[in-house]
Amino acid sequence: MKRTPESLFENIAQDNEVLQIFRHHSMRVMYLSSMLAKKIGVYDDDLRVGAFLHDIGKIGVAKEILLKPGKLNTIEKTVVESHCHIGNVIVRKELGKTRTAEFVRDHHENWDGTGYPRRLVGEEISVQGRIIRVCDSFDTMTYDLRNYKSAKMSYHEAFQELKRCSWTQFDGNLVETFISLLIELELPESWYDTYNSTFIEKIYNKIEHPEDIL
Repeated sequence: MKRTPESLFENIAQDNEVLQIFRHHSMRVMYLSSMLAKKIGVYDDDLRVGAFLHDIGKIGVAKEILLKPGKLNTIEKTVVESHCHIGNVIVRKELGKTRTAEFVRDHHENWDGTGYPRRLVGEEISVQGRIIRVCDSFDTMTYDLRNYKSAKMSYHEAFQELKRCSWTQFDGNLVETFISLLIELELPESWYDTYNSTFIEKIYNKIEHPEDIL
């Protein structure tokens, strides 16, 4: 039977506590990235899968390091940063999706060249990788509470942080489009956990073929 992105994730996650923790974060990043990609006209299934599997490489990172409450030492930081490369290899070898693998690899590159794993600069980074970077960061700030977080940011606070880091960490044009999109959609609190018919209708009205991502 042909392996799908979903079966790959489930096969790995079922025996891996780290990926179980990141399961719903991965789904939310997929939804947000798909909406943003469709907004700017670059959506395709490689983007959807890349966003869904962006953290698959964390299978190679110990939970004690990934969820460490304090600052990481240099070795621990290197281990965490390796997840982009590991994810790239997994997606290439297990799914044969070389283009998708590039997006997984790129999702922690920074616009100013200070990211990882390749320290790419600006448009050297795939636009899909840049999209996932913005959406991953937004979800981590506003939704993805982990053991070391005592509070999450409001949407307004997260928007301000994205703007503050525009043209250093993030593609500033994507940040502006992303913020405008979420304001336009009036993204509700707990949007992922709670069925909100009004919000779903707005998505269906704004996005062509939303059944691809919902």
